[in-house]
Amino acid sequence: MNKTISINIGGFVFNIEENAYQKLYHYLNSIKKNFTAEEERDEIMNDIESRIAEIFQSKLSISKEVIVERDVEEVIEIMGLPEDYVSDEFAQNAQSKEQSGNTFTSEKRLYRDTENAAIGGVASGLSHYLNIDVTIIRILFVVLAILGGSGILIYVILLFVVPEAKTTSDRMQMKGEPINIESIKEHFRKIKDQIEENAKNGKFRKTFNQTIRKGSQLGATLGKTFSKIIGVSFILGGAFALILLFVVLFGSSGFIPMVGAEHTESLSNLLNILYPGDTQGGLVFFAIILASLIPVLSIIFSGIKIVFNIKKSLKTVAITSSILWFLSIAVLVITGINLGMSMRSETAVTYDIPYTDSSDVLTVDVMEDDIFSEHIRYRDVWNQTELIRLQDEKIALGFPELYLVEKNDSGNFAIIVHKQSNGLSNQDAIVKAENISYGLNLTGNKLMIPPYYTVPQTDKFRGQHIQVEVQVPLGKRVELGTNIDRIDLETSPGNRYEEKSYANTTWTAKSHRMVCEACHERPWSHWER
Repeated sequence: MNKTISINIGGFVFNIEENAYQKLYHYLNSIKKNFTAEEERDEIMNDIESRIAEIFQSKLSISKEVIVERDVEEVIEIMGLPEDYVSDEFAQNAQSKEQSGNTFTSEKRLYRDTENAAIGGVASGLSHYLNIDVTIIRILFVVLAILGGSGILIYVILLFVVPEAKTTSDRMQMKGEPINIESIKEHFRKIKDQIEENAKNGKFRKTFNQTIRKGSQLGATLGKTFSKIIGVSFILGGAFALILLFVVLFGSSGFIPMVGAEHTESLSNLLNILYPGDTQGGLVFFAIILASLIPVLSIIFSGIKIVFNIKKSLKTVAITSSILWFLSIAVLVITGINLGMSMRSETAVTYDIPYTDSSDVLTVDVMEDDIFSEHIRYRDVWNQTELIRLQDEKIALGFPELYLVEKNDSGNFAIIVHKQSNGLSNQDAIVKAENISYGLNLTGNKLMIPPYYTVPQTDKFRGQHIQVEVQVPLGKRVELGTNIDRIDLETSPGNRYEEKSYANTTWTAKSHRMVCEACHERPWSHWER
């Protein structure tokens, strides 16, 4: 139970708790002490009390008839502390009016203007300090963020380094306004006008509720800043994904200068190699564009809405893009299922290359590469599409395999070519395997292997693969040439070699495995791991 007192402030009578009255009394008395000119002091105090009365009126309702201590504290938060109204320098000047003219001009300082903030008030504060439109400052931060992310770092640093303009004197110094009786009275006139305008529009309570404590303000500012950082991240990430998407989609068309046809086939050509007919390949290409472009643009647009606080909803655009995206996914799923069905059967055909030389050494090397590059090393190719090329209505595939395996007898070398393919049926796979064109050249004990093989363009790519198997009798050797790294080299299980290059190496057939004479073996413990 608390004691209440009736007071008259601003022409209105209020019931107020005793503790609240004491706090209000000391607050108003402290303000009076900051003004020495009686006439001016009375005028300012009347304005201040009128504002306080209006705030108190907004606090009262049918269920609440008494002003409590918390109400007075909120009034002080809104109106400011007594020392906010005039500085020590102003108080000294006010006591000697004849010498100072009762006016002095404060030095402009950099503060964060949270009253007009989009995020944390940094841009608004800089606009006051530099006398530049705040929109220009904000655009500059966005540009710096897009060009390298420095805008975000600079803004975050300023957010924590630059103080917030909390008091009346802070706000005057932020704007470079002279601190005198008239400027202080003008400040309160603005508060009065704002309160009256908000009261007319029924928005006073909303405005008052937005005035929160220092801790809440900091939390809200950090939350808002974090959301803006997320928005900028969306924009930067989306822009990067958009550039990457254009490189993938149009890299070999000349549209993107950083890559070209000398590196890899374009995506549209690769799709035509996979899908039957130009129509289906073109449809899949268009579906890929929509399926990948719509999410990327959505991310970028979401980032823009967060950064610039855009509230407008583009419902029609969102619905249309969603429908197009689902249709494109449906096209990709259906065509993908059809493609998978066309590769459901796998088979291989083999044939022997007659070998009659009785030498203990077989030399194997790779022919010159006149389609891809003479200097390609198979193990350095990270993207297999680099070794696919349309060539005179044929598809050139640049990844044949040489397989060295020991032969448990002392006869001659055996050379076997395995042609593998997938197809809609076993018969279809056999036909496609037989259509693989691969011309080895065996002269004496020297075997030259082409670096690529070709299939008819009408067969499409169905996993066609070539493996040249060389069976080496026990004790005999295979000498690999200088260009052997152009193709994939595999040996019988149990080998522990992992060389960067197998050029000019010699392999001997031992019991259960091929042994490289000049290669470095990994320890068995490492191999087992």
